[in-house]
Amino acid sequence: MNIVVTGTGGRLGAAVARHLRQNHRVVAYDRRAMDLRSPEQIRDHLLGLQFDVLINCAAVTSPDYAEQHPDEARDVNTLAPQLMAELCQQRGARMIQLSTDYVYDGSQPGLRRETDLCGPLGIYARTKHAGDLAVLAAGDRHLVARTAWVFGPDRPSFVDQIIARAQKETDCEAIADKFGSASYSADMAVQLEYLARHPDASGIVNLCNTGLCSWFDLGQAALNAAVDLGWKLRCRTLRPRRLRDITAFIAPRPVYTSMDTTRLGSLTGRRPRPWQDALCDYLATYYGKV
Repeated sequence: MNIVVTGTGGRLGAAVARHLRQNHRVVAYDRRAMDLRSPEQIRDHLLGLQFDVLINCAAVTSPDYAEQHPDEARDVNTLAPQLMAELCQQRGARMIQLSTDYVYDGSQPGLRRETDLCGPLGIYARTKHAGDLAVLAAGDRHLVARTAWVFGPDRPSFVDQIIARAQKETDCEAIADKFGSASYSADMAVQLEYLARHPDASGIVNLCNTGLCSWFDLGQAALNAAVDLGWKLRCRTLRPRRLRDITAFIAPRPVYTSMDTTRLGSLTGRRPRPWQDALCDYLATYYGKV
């Protein structure tokens, strides 16, 4: 297939482009190559290509940054995906739009299904949700894939940051009362290839590893795995913190956004593995034993 991947300077986009290049012809764009704030650039690039699928991994992803830069968030998260989806529809191509668990309002415990009502709380969540709706409205073969808490080798994530901190400090903490889904970028890239191959995969799908966790759970599991690999940590046990005590946050954060992956497994025929297994695989592969 001929596949365009945007946002390849990010953690997920880099992993997707790297994986797809094994079997497909890939044109990759990071923000330097195509500025999603410029409709002219988007048109110039896409109208000059022949492609079957566009996978848009680009976004303004920081909730706090989006809150302070609402126009940029709207341009990148809403207007750019809308334009790309319309151009794809004109050319007979499909679009896969990467979205976020933040579109859910997070008010109820449990696993969110794709059919659950959305209630985006801040500018980041609202602009992403508006972009999702615009993509789906542009073509009935387009797909919105909601992911969350992505970790992987291309850019440091919470997992890498908590290990680095634990190597230097004796007292480390993580939020224990906010729950979501963890996503290993390498696993998500494999799942996205399956979704790209199958034109009947349309609508909305939750794209993450199975199981729910808090930031505390994810961080403690990372430290435990690092210890098993022989890494010397000054802090081996995290201290829990409450979300409401983090005064540095500007944007609102939904509390319960863990996602159900039943539809993902049905569409791809590959049930995602638990986040714990994916985390251990990532650390063993890219950190290794000391």
